[in-house]
Amino acid sequence: MAYSLKLNTPRLSIVGINDINIYELVRYFLNNHHHLLQGGGFVPNTAQDVEDVYEQWLSNMDRDTEVRFFIYLKNRLIGVAGISNIVRGAFQAGYLGYSLAENEQSNGYMTEAVEEITDFGFYALNLHRIMANYRPDNIASGRVLEKAGYRKEGFAEKYLRVNGRWEDHVLTAITNDNWAN
Repeated sequence: MAYSLKLNTPRLSIVGINDINIYELVRYFLNNHHHLLQGGGFVPNTAQDVEDVYEQWLSNMDRDTEVRFFIYLKNRLIGVAGISNIVRGAFQAGYLGYSLAENEQSNGYMTEAVEEITDFGFYALNLHRIMANYRPDNIASGRVLEKAGYRKEGFAEKYLRVNGRWEDHVLTAITNDNWAN
């Protein structure tokens, strides 16, 4: 279900999908398009693409399979994150993904956001496990996850199709040892 949320860290505000301005989201993706393509996966390239992705996020949230977060620094959208592919039942887990504006790299913002979003996943969504995977050449993402407490669990060859090629990924996860049914 789509709902309002507001998380705060010492430097950031993190809001939910009901509190995002679609025009800010369009600007974020279009201004960072080339940078975000390096991370792999589909990156919206037009305003219509962004609107389509936004609608898909809403649909996934209505099915309780995804939550989206929008990361602000001083009222400026600098990042997008999500916990997706949420599975309930015996698994109680989801996958963390994120992106950060190119000009905001190397300031610790994403580590700060990932720590807060992970706590939200554990305590508001009642997840037991959150997984995040990254390409071995994405050293910055590996550092973010390590600093946020994620541990390496393995290496998957040709794990994900990125920009037309099957890419290897490092598999990481964090578990909530205080999970309550």
